[in-house]
Amino acid sequence: MKTLFALIAFFALPHLVFSQMAPDVNPPHFGALTFYFENDAFAGTDSDYTNGARISWTSPNVGRFGDDPTAGGLAGIFDDAPGTGDSSYTRNVAISIGQCLYTPVNTQASALVANERPYAGWLYTGLGLVWKTPRVKNTLVFNIGVIGPWAMGEETQRAVHDSLGQRSPQGWDNQLRNEVGVTATYERKWRFRSNPEGSGLACDFLPYGGATVGNVYTLATLGGQYRFGYNLPDDFGTGAISDSATTPTPVEGSGARTWSQRFGVHMFARAEGRAVARNIFLDGNTFRSSHSVDKNIFVADLSLGVAMNWRNSKLSYAFIYRTREFKGQPEGQLFGSVTLSIYF
Repeated sequence: MKTLFALIAFFALPHLVFSQMAPDVNPPHFGALTFYFENDAFAGTDSDYTNGARISWTSPNVGRFGDDPTAGGLAGIFDDAPGTGDSSYTRNVAISIGQCLYTPVNTQASALVANERPYAGWLYTGLGLVWKTPRVKNTLVFNIGVIGPWAMGEETQRAVHDSLGQRSPQGWDNQLRNEVGVTATYERKWRFRSNPEGSGLACDFLPYGGATVGNVYTLATLGGQYRFGYNLPDDFGTGAISDSATTPTPVEGSGARTWSQRFGVHMFARAEGRAVARNIFLDGNTFRSSHSVDKNIFVADLSLGVAMNWRNSKLSYAFIYRTREFKGQPEGQLFGSVTLSIYF
């Protein structure tokens, strides 16, 4: 319970502060600061994908990627790339930093647990490019980071366990070796809603597809999200931490004029399937020998959650079920996901 209250306080404090700062009228631009937190402690376990955290900042709408003052110098090289120069699109630039941790089920064994997944940490930063209309959102994300001891996964998990008075995992000496990780992800998402503004009781459907290439992940993704509720936010839904996740940017469509002035609540369900050619957290290091397990090629996530939007913020919580990721894994995994977005 102490953990739950701490998490609520952590995510609620920024919400309360920035809600008081929000004006009574819709701001002229929408920049977004988003906090992601995922942990299997919500399901009472401590293994497999055991923790994920990310902070992302997405710029207000810009005419060209190069106009963004934070990362425009780098993002601007894509202004004339095929498919991104259409004048009907609005654009955003996103930057993020995150960390994910993976452990076997048996965390008290100091020796290598050969039939379980490797210990691994992934510490990374990302640059995201978004070009969108009220109906379609394109996302291109480049992530670069480190896997292995450089990712400080052991230090993070030990600090959390020590603060909670829990026994620390004993097998981090067997984690994946140091390696620089790089991924490039493209995702295209569509939005079909029952009314243009999403006001009152409304629903929408957001199918998407994409692909990731790199030495961390190489995979293809196909999925969709259904939302139903009162005063839907004018965005493209709520997602889990993934290579294509930037922030839930508003589209500033017909509903954006009133969205920040109204309260809304909705439920959402998401299904996603992945065909995985490479997952370093199961396949092991790319260029050196390391512990590995035989991965499953096809993996799916099923999510069910609830979200609340009010003035300049949106808070969501979801349970996510992930099917077995490798051969010999006794069962799928359940974990919780909390997302808080604050729009400026």
